[in-house]
This record gives sequence, structure tokens and C-alpha cells, in this order.
Amino acid sequence: MVDGPPRPVANFLPPVIRENYGQWASHSLVAPGIMEHVSKTGKKVYTVRAADPPNGRYSTGTIRKISALARKYCGGYMRYTQAVNMEFFVDSPEKAQELKRELEALGFPVGGWGGHLWNLTSCAGFLHCALAATDAPSVAQALGNAMFKYYRDEELPAKLSMAVSGCPSSCGGSFLTDISISGIHTEIPIVLPSAKACDLQGTTQSCPVGAIQLETVDGERHIAIRKKLCIGCGLCLAACSGIVFETPEKTDGHVIEIGGKASVSRTGTTMGRVVVPFLPNDAPHYPVTVKTVERIVDTWKKDAKKGERIADWIDRIGWEKFYRKTKLPFYEQSMETLDIRGIMTIKDSSGR
Repeated sequence: MVDGPPRPVANFLPPVIRENYGQWASHSLVAPGIMEHVSKTGKKVYTVRAADPPNGRYSTGTIRKISALARKYCGGYMRYTQAVNMEFFVDSPEKAQELKRELEALGFPVGGWGGHLWNLTSCAGFLHCALAATDAPSVAQALGNAMFKYYRDEELPAKLSMAVSGCPSSCGGSFLTDISISGIHTEIPIVLPSAKACDLQGTTQSCPVGAIQLETVDGERHIAIRKKLCIGCGLCLAACSGIVFETPEKTDGHVIEIGGKASVSRTGTTMGRVVVPFLPNDAPHYPVTVKTVERIVDTWKKDAKKGERIADWIDRIGWEKFYRKTKLPFYEQSMETLDIRGIMTIKDSSGR
């Protein structure tokens, strides 16, 4: 670790941006994925945005190719957005078009601004996380294949952002995107005999709802799960390897939330709400999930006014009309944060 104050952010900016910092007068889209910024000094910079893999994973060979493009066109500068899109900065529209051709030749489409799909991100899912209830990158890939037409070619009423999280913890950035998928467990975990080797007190403290308690049997302390309190979040699995879901391949699935956005414009930041409370993990193509998302997007596209993001559209028409127009089944639990009890009522078709 280096002592001393943090270095100024200007040290990391491309020269053309550093020299015009705070002086930008206007910006406009000159082509899909290419934006022109004009400074008060008359200086212009062209930003080229390209999509990346859903969970931002690259081989070292691909990283070297991207770095070579940054050196060739941008003096070695480029950046990744919060949504993990690549952005390059060039000083002429001709260079922007040349860079676009090279990026697309590598398989990275240029687009994602204006009334288009801006991003589709995911967490690492099963690859790294013990809590995942669905394989977030593969769900994102399936959705990306279906939604790709909106990234560059077909217009939408406004910006569309999408994200997939493997579990309700939302590491993939869902709840703050227009359409998001979150994995969900629908069974109560079980405690194996090996759990006695865990940090028992620490395991009880991992539970956000107090469903785990310690019991003393024959003078020995044991972990017990109070089923009526458990919400199936899976946090205890990360705290103790002796706690597992017995049949996750049969019972895990995911939910669809819509209407989230991190923007402060119009209605401000909003949290997404659950509209489809359970879908099975029908890997690898997730046809039911893809068709459901397509139905929501198609309805929004036909019904929304220009500039209305999904949250703004629903604010105008109301949730009752949303369900009527999309023909999605409505359950009382759909509008709330779901736990196992709500999910199980819906899965047994009672809907109460």
C-alpha cells in the first residue's frame, strides 16, 4: 500500500478530456454507439461504445487485442462503464468508424445508447458463488441473444437496462435495472452432522431473520433452523459448509423484477418490483424466461411514449393495466418481496 493522498482523477483522463474538463457544451449521437462531445473551445471528441460478455469475462488474448486497439486509436486510453461496456475516445469521426469496424470484427458490437438496450450484466453465478440459485451468466446470454436487435438496430421508447443476479443478494446489479432476473431458493436448508465443526455462533449471526438458533442436546450444542422463519436466502450456507439445500436442482428458480432504475431524472431512483414470482431453471436456453421478457418489452415498446422508461410507463398507466396489457398472471405476492412462504403458495397454484 502506498502512503499519501489519492492521486487526482485528472491523472487518469485522456489528454483531450483532461484539457476540456468541465467545458463540454453539447453532445449528440452521430451513429449507433458513437457519440460526439463538443467543448466550449471547439474541440471535439468521439466516444465509441461496445458491448462486452454478460459477466465481463475475457481471455488474456482478448484483453491484449483490446489494449492494442486503445493504443492504435486512443493513445492507450479507454475505460469500462459501470455496466462493463467498453468506451474508447478518438478525435475524428473517421477514426471512430475505423475503430467500430475493428471492434465488430473481434465480435464486440458497437451500440447501446439512446433508445436502445444499453447493457445486460450479470454476476458470476455458479462459477464463484455458493449462494447462487440460478446460473446468471447463461440466463444473461439467453436474454442477450433475444434482445440483441435492440442494442443497435431496432429503436425502443427509451433506454433499456437489464441485469441478472444469481440470488436475491443482487450482486449482479438487479433491482436497479429496467428488467432484472434474480435467482431464488424455494426450500428450507438442512443441517448435516458436519455442521458441528462450524463456528456455531457466527453461523447464527449470518441469518438476517433470526431463523437459526443454537440448541443444547445431551450437553452438546447444535444448530437448528426454525422453518417458519426461514426465507431461503442461503446466507447460512456461506457461513457453514454443514448447511445445504437438499435438492436445489429441482427446487431452485428465478424471479423477474421490472421498473428499477438508478437514474435521478424524472421520478428519481426506483427499486424494481417482482412481477413474475417463479420461473424454473430450464437451462441452457431458458425459453419461458426469454418469452416472458420479450412480452414485457414488446408491450412497453408499443404502449409507452417517447422517452418513457419502463418505470415511468408503469407510473402513468398503473400496475393493474400493466398486468392486463402484458397478460401476465397476477398474484397478491407479486407486488411484494417474496420469501419461501409466498413462493410455495404460488407454486402449489393456490395464489392465496
